This record gives sequence, structure tokens and C-alpha cells, in this order.
Amino acid sequence: MTGHGASRFFIASGRVLALAAGLLAASGCSKSPDAKKPAAPAAAPKPLIALIRAADWMGSEWSEDALKVGLQEADLEEGRDYEIKISSAQGDLATLPNLIDAAIDAKAKVIVTLQDATLQVAVQRVKDTPIIFHVLSDPFAAGAGTSDSNHLPNVTGVYSPGFGDPEQTRRVDLIRKIVPKARRIGILFSPGELLSVSLKDKMVQAAKKAGLDAVATPINSPSEGTEATTALVGKKVDAIEIYGNAAHAAFESVIQVAKASKVPVFSPSPFEVVKGATAAFYPDFQEGGVVAGHMIARVLKGESPAGIPFYRVQTTKVKMAGDTAGTAKPH
Repeated sequence: MTGHGASRFFIASGRVLALAAGLLAASGCSKSPDAKKPAAPAAAPKPLIALIRAADWMGSEWSEDALKVGLQEADLEEGRDYEIKISSAQGDLATLPNLIDAAIDAKAKVIVTLQDATLQVAVQRVKDTPIIFHVLSDPFAAGAGTSDSNHLPNVTGVYSPGFGDPEQTRRVDLIRKIVPKARRIGILFSPGELLSVSLKDKMVQAAKKAGLDAVATPINSPSEGTEATTALVGKKVDAIEIYGNAAHAAFESVIQVAKASKVPVFSPSPFEVVKGATAAFYPDFQEGGVVAGHMIARVLKGESPAGIPFYRVQTTKVKMAGDTAGTAKPH
């Protein structure tokens, strides 16, 4: 091939190569507007904590807020490391099985049971999912174990016997201190709750030892609050103590009748002092909630409840009407 022919050949070949490269580039960039990009992989669901209340007589400071503090101290944050769902039987304990089953169906990583009645139902219905209990008096009566270290392999948590007063003697002492002329103590209790009946019986015994009379009236559901309190006031009581989730759920009607009759109401809940009770003797379940949060974190990180002993709250407090804070007393 002559020099001029060779030059024309190479020039033409370069143009063909350039055109081919352009067509390839165009074909790669001009995709159909209807073409779909590959879907991004779905984010893994965050572990679910199902928190279940028997009734709402405690504040969030004792339950979800304190639990979240414990979880945060373990470097776990809501929304990033876990999700939490809260449900309540609102004193209607017949609905607790449905709430427990719903938590199982939602594949909760941990079920948090608040109050003795909730733990009792959970122990009966939950065999594998970890259970952490909190704000309760007697996990042993609920069937969770026989000692702090010997318990069901999927259960652990925080408790305080007798809600900080196993024999109810200090509640009687508190009533006598505030109502020195008291001669008869009235008790509202929930007969369908074994713990409520037990605490009522101990209160009656403690009152008798202190030289006081004690009478009790049952509340089977929150709707019976007005009727039961009216009946109790009719027995000429000088003060009223409350036991049981159904009774606590009826607190607004209880305090309305009691105030109209000028009978002071005492409670194991400081949150009911805010709503009109005269005083409360109670365990420091805010401290216990942080401990329970630590337990939840350990389970979320892969530890079995079987190796986590129960924790007994060691501090009790008294809150009086008008107080901005309770005064701590060692157990």
C-alpha cells in the first residue's frame, strides 16, 4: 500500500473505531426511562421489646423511662438498636392473655412484664421468649422460680417483697403517724389477685398488732370503685389503703368518694399521691427500672436470662402530699 493510501486507510479506520466507541457509549447511557434500578436490600428489623402493664397506676419514671436509662447505659438506643411497644390491660386482667399472645405473635425479642399479675400470665403462656419482670412483689408466687438464682431459664427481673414492706407493718405505722386518732383502717383490694389478697391479710394482721381494727371491701373491676369505696366509708373507717391492680385502676373514683367523706387514702404508689392520696410508702422501682434495663440489654446482646439472677430492690421511700420528692430509707 502506498503512503497516501495507507494514510487514508488509517484515517478511515480511526473514524470507524471512534464511531463504534460512540455508539457503545450511547447504548450504555441511553437506557429506557422505564428501566428499573435493582431494589435496595430491606433493612433488618430492629429487636422488639414488648412492655405489658396490668394497670397504669405507676408512672413512666418507674417503667419505660427507667428501662431506657438502663438500656442507654448499656450503649443501646431506641430506634437504632431496638423498638419498644407498650400495651396495658388497664386493670382488666382478663385481657392479659391476649396482650401476651400478641407480643409472641409480633416475635418480640424480650417481653417485659409489669406487676405480678402480668408475670403470672406470661409464665403460663411463654416458654421460649425471654421475660424480664419489673414493678412487682413476688415472682416466686407467680411460678418464676424458687430463689433469686434458681428460676425458669427464660425469666429474670426486679422485685420488692410486699412492695417494700413484707409484713405491711410500716404502712400501719405511717397511717398512725399521719392520722394519730385512727382506730379503724379500711382496705380496698382485688380478690381476683392472689398478691392483693395476701397483702390485705397481712395488713389486717399488722393493724391488729398495733391495736387497730381493719375491715376490707373487694373491687373486682375498675368500674366498681365508687360503690366499693362508698361501702368501705360506710364502715366508719379513719383511713383507706389500696391493694391490687383493679383497685388502683379505680383510683379516680376511689379518691373522689374518699375526699367527699374526708377519709385519707394511702397507697404504695407515689403517683397516686399526685392524684390526691395522702401518702405513699413504696420501693424505689425507679432504681430497679435501670437494673431491669441492664438485664434487657444483656439479653438483646445474646445472654440468656438463665444466668441472670433476680434483683431485689433494697431501698424504700415515703412520699407525702405536698412533697416534691420522697425520702429514701434503707430496706
